[in-house]
Amino acid sequence: MNHADYQEQVSLYLDGMLGDRASAGLFSHLADCEECRSLLKVSMSVREHVAEQDIANVPSSLDQRVLGSLLFGGTTTRRSPWYAPVWFTRISVPLPAAASIVFLIIVGSLLFSPLLSQGQVKEAEIPKPFVDKIPQELQKTLDYTR
Repeated sequence: MNHADYQEQVSLYLDGMLGDRASAGLFSHLADCEECRSLLKVSMSVREHVAEQDIANVPSSLDQRVLGSLLFGGTTTRRSPWYAPVWFTRISVPLPAAASIVFLIIVGSLLFSPLLSQGQVKEAEIPKPFVDKIPQELQKTLDYTR
């Protein structure tokens, strides 16, 4: 037998449905197996905790609704909300209209792009203390002589 079989026997033992012979085999396994022994301890503590709790009073209408949904295959009719969120609304747009919208977006973004603007670009000036630290030969090649 493997652990799953012994864990099933632990469940049967707690429910009082395990015979004497099977109980003896279970307890001989529990003497050697820490995992199954801890499962038995945890299961017993959960069982005690549940036994201490008060049973909630459930209205009979809830029982009838749950049983009714099980008998009818779990199909229940729901009323649709009086509003539909915008992001769940489907919009049908013909393909040429969608293509022209995409084209206009692309052209508009290119027209207002800073890459195509005709404005003058200022050259960055290097401060005088930094220019003085550059060797004279490199200043001549970079055209920083004044």
